[in-house]
Amino acid sequence: MKEFNFPKAITFRLDIDRGDKIIGFPTNVDKDLSVIERNRSEILAAMITIEDRIIDAMSKFLFKESKQKRDYFINEIVGTSDFSFSFKRKAFTRMLEKFELLEPDSIRDLKANLNKLMLWRNAFAHGEVIHDHHDGYVLKYYSGGHKELILNSEFFINAEDVFRSCLYVCNGIVQTHKLKT
Repeated sequence: MKEFNFPKAITFRLDIDRGDKIIGFPTNVDKDLSVIERNRSEILAAMITIEDRIIDAMSKFLFKESKQKRDYFINEIVGTSDFSFSFKRKAFTRMLEKFELLEPDSIRDLKANLNKLMLWRNAFAHGEVIHDHHDGYVLKYYSGGHKELILNSEFFINAEDVFRSCLYVCNGIVQTHKLKT
């Protein structure tokens, strides 16, 4: 299969008024950008997985008695592009609250994590990676104002933990509400 290999450009930023130490130019720009691009792709793909698991969890809880109704709900209603991820997230967490499927603290944590994932997905989908001579690689994006994320191992480890936490909750709902038919 053909692999794309488009030229990459990166902006370098140096704030001469900052008093902290300058880390300078990166030594492995190609390698670093390749890792960032793969992680960006993983985050975007992970969001599709989370969205699918949310749909699956909702449908299995709401329609556990009928595969036909569950399939209709998925294919004709919530699985369509008419409903945003934000809508599906809200419907899912409201379902968890209404039917007390999780403890309130767990729901609060899940909401916070789903919000982080949605923010990161949007930032990576629409943002720009730059290299700051003080902070290293930074993702600049707009979300109610101009914002930045420092892209380092700590960020990506946290992002992976947040994704796995959300996936674990969704899978738990799916496993406890299997179809009776």
